[in-house]
Amino acid sequence: MADDFSELLELAADLSAVPAEANRNVVKAMKVTAHNIDDDWSQGATVSRGYAASYASSIDYTIKYPGGAIEAEIGPSLGKTAGASAGFLEDAPGGVAAAPQHAGRDALEANEGDFVRGLEIAIFDALAEGVDG
Repeated sequence: MADDFSELLELAADLSAVPAEANRNVVKAMKVTAHNIDDDWSQGATVSRGYAASYASSIDYTIKYPGGAIEAEIGPSLGKTAGASAGFLEDAPGGVAAAPQHAGRDALEANEGDFVRGLEIAIFDALAEGVDG
């Protein structure tokens, strides 16, 4: 996936032409993918000692519906212990005795294919439902 998110913007533009009936299935695909990214990120963010040991358990997700869109926000919850202060572990250059984890990036990349397949299924099912009536 490109770092500039251009592929996601193209996907969003493509999805704007999908029948409204697909929303139910798209929400399901978003929730499944968000849950899988949450699990993978938490697993990859495990730190065995210090205050950052609770960082992995601060990872969660929220599904939002701003202006008719469907969004999944995934990452450390700022309200949980170490959620606000241990996020630096993702890109730490080693200056704090920790190599970068990139657990969030790795989790996103690991689930990208499943997400696209889930959206394809959601759209196909909605189109088939519209044709079959």
